[in-house]
Amino acid sequence: MRQPKKLSGKDFKKELAELAESMRLQIELSVDAFPIDESARQERIRAVVDPATGYRYFAETYFPHYLTSPPSKLHLDLYQNLPLIVTTEKGERELITAPRGSAKSTHVSLIFPLWCIVRGLKHYIMLIMDAFEQAAVMVEALKAELESNPRLAYDFPKVVGQGRTWREGDLITRNNIKVEGFGTGKKLRGRRHGPHRPDLVILDDIENDENVESPKQRQKLENWVEKAVLKLGSTDGRMDVLYAGTVLHFDAVIVRVSKKPRWRVAEYQALLKWPDRMDLWDKWEEIYLNDGEPAADAFYAAQREEMNKGAVLNWPELHPLDFLMKERAGSHSAFESEYQNKPMSEGNPFRALTYYVQIKRDWLHFGAIDPSLGKHNKNRDPSAILIGGFDQETQTLDVVEASIRKRLPDVIIEDAIALQRIYGCQGWFVETVQFQELLRTDLMKAAAKAGLAMPCFAVTPIADKNLRIERLQPPAAAGLIRFNKAHQTLIDQLQQWPNAAHDDGPDCLEMLWTQTLSMAFTTLNASTIKTAPLASSSPLEGFRL
Repeated sequence: MRQPKKLSGKDFKKELAELAESMRLQIELSVDAFPIDESARQERIRAVVDPATGYRYFAETYFPHYLTSPPSKLHLDLYQNLPLIVTTEKGERELITAPRGSAKSTHVSLIFPLWCIVRGLKHYIMLIMDAFEQAAVMVEALKAELESNPRLAYDFPKVVGQGRTWREGDLITRNNIKVEGFGTGKKLRGRRHGPHRPDLVILDDIENDENVESPKQRQKLENWVEKAVLKLGSTDGRMDVLYAGTVLHFDAVIVRVSKKPRWRVAEYQALLKWPDRMDLWDKWEEIYLNDGEPAADAFYAAQREEMNKGAVLNWPELHPLDFLMKERAGSHSAFESEYQNKPMSEGNPFRALTYYVQIKRDWLHFGAIDPSLGKHNKNRDPSAILIGGFDQETQTLDVVEASIRKRLPDVIIEDAIALQRIYGCQGWFVETVQFQELLRTDLMKAAAKAGLAMPCFAVTPIADKNLRIERLQPPAAAGLIRFNKAHQTLIDQLQQWPNAAHDDGPDCLEMLWTQTLSMAFTTLNASTIKTAPLASSSPLEGFRL
């Protein structure tokens, strides 16, 4: 839905009128009237008032011009949960975080209020958005449906049409239900519609990209929500509150409110479950950024099934996996905020990482494996295989391989042996919690059968995992651990820690760093060690770019 520019007075009214006219025109062009059939009309009305399925039927029957794609997981849950808000005796507080572009406002601020209006479920609906101009546009959308939707007009003639109040940001319907729009920070105390105080308040994206960055503005808005908005209802506590938005900051007001009692919280992301083969997506992103979209599309087309495996999307029809990955490639931090509702914390210890470019011939290579095979790992968390190139002169560790994906033990062994052929690591460090010790010994046996010496050292972590990962901050900040931008899965896990869905990469990196330092300074002599297997047929002599 098009939003008006920031205007005032006459200009704003003109812009709003043009928007309203475009909405009415869209309805006239897109919505066919029902055939005259009283029996069918009564059947539809009965379906609309059904307490369980009525809202979904109402949305899909009367608003084909908005619902042009199959429903997302968010929409399916809204169909089920929104009716529950207004059909209970006590006031409900529902909070929904959802990605941008998920059509949450279409349901929360337009179709759902219209359902409440035609059913006469509420007396005074208050619609609050970041700015009054935005709320006024939504009220105009409500008016356009009540004035021009032929399906609503035929089935609910006593409700639709212009009511006695019909101005910018404010309306009273023909069945005496008031809807009023507000921007944040406005004075709300004492609002009434006749004898009725607000009995449904909808907060829809009440924060903006600029104000959310200010701690003072966040606190001010939170106070306003708590002291002004939540006190609007009658003393019997029956006012329902529906709060929906996208998380724009790790300490956004919507995040603060979600942690408070009485709120029922539902969180949605565009990418509900990441693909199993994130290593392939890291390669795809490198191609996309360096070689362009056609080359990346070809890479994806050739391995689509493997790259799609494991991914669960909120709205695959509108936001398919390759679309989301292109959005992510443009800016990982923006993607995490706008599509995943996980903006980076200001206090994240890995915000500023150092990246290397040049491959050095005198690196000492070491590998680390976090198999993630614990008996409680029912969802098969990703395993991590990392290889670092250690420079004894500068005491830096450059991460040259970061393979983080879900795989079975046999595949872990195959992948590790393949990397050993390339890098000839001086030692491998394998986490041996629970029965993972068996994988370490199986790996050495398999390597020996393949004609490779592959010393694998058992590492049993003692300290708490979060403490271990936090210990990476000083060397990472000092540039002693350096990264490759191609390893986006590892980088994302670091920069989203401790809120990331997985932390196998950072945990494996801590093991690699700690054990490399110990071995490099106590048992190794650079003059006696080959840095990579020689390959006379290659000018790189075994190094892989």
